[in-house]
Amino acid sequence: MSIRVLTLNLWNINEPLEPRYRALETGLKRLSPDIVCLQEVYCDPKSKRSQAELVAAMCGHKHHVEEAGLAISASRPIVNFSSAPLPRFPGDPPRHVIMAEFQINGRPLLAINTHLAYPPSMISERNKQVRTLLTVLKRRGPKNAAHAKILCGDFNDVVKSPAVRTILKSEEEFSDAFAACHPRTAGFTYSPRNPYVEQSWTINERIDYIFVNRHLVSKKCTVVFDGTKGLDFASDHYGVFCSLDFR
Repeated sequence: MSIRVLTLNLWNINEPLEPRYRALETGLKRLSPDIVCLQEVYCDPKSKRSQAELVAAMCGHKHHVEEAGLAISASRPIVNFSSAPLPRFPGDPPRHVIMAEFQINGRPLLAINTHLAYPPSMISERNKQVRTLLTVLKRRGPKNAAHAKILCGDFNDVVKSPAVRTILKSEEEFSDAFAACHPRTAGFTYSPRNPYVEQSWTINERIDYIFVNRHLVSKKCTVVFDGTKGLDFASDHYGVFCSLDFR
């Protein structure tokens, strides 16, 4: 069976919130993801419910976990959950990594979600956060060598950055799911074409990713919520949606 995974920086409660929710719910029903990794999750000001809970309901998911602005919702039960702080730097809020473990048809799967430092100039800082994340994964992650792993998030860094290179060269043997499916396509996830992006932003960048280890195969991966294919803008970021198979 295929596992459908979505990662999206939700852009918290920035206005216009109701049109963004409508676009998000329409898109989620169409995509029907099995696992959703969210960044910038806040409390909804109207319902007083967590946005993680709202998104899970939009997907028809019965299971979700959240911490420090990060959330994972899923159609399958979460059998284990853990989190860890990442290095903090002046001028940037606290950053974390969260991990949710699943059993899918008897196969173990670990979903990992994070959101790295901003502003863009914090290149070395993000690389330090990635190194800590990988250390946490090694120490606290599953010990089974055949464990499938998915690493999602807003990395605030481009493909050739030190942070992304560190991930791809790590002993976890992660690969870039979008690049595997589209080696010649830019796949921008943050763009001035998005009406919700701050007006001073002028360049296109790919900063949101789904990485998978060697126990998973990327069958199809697309940029979503980019105003095309019936998936309207729902955030200042586009999402990344991937269909994966166990190898």
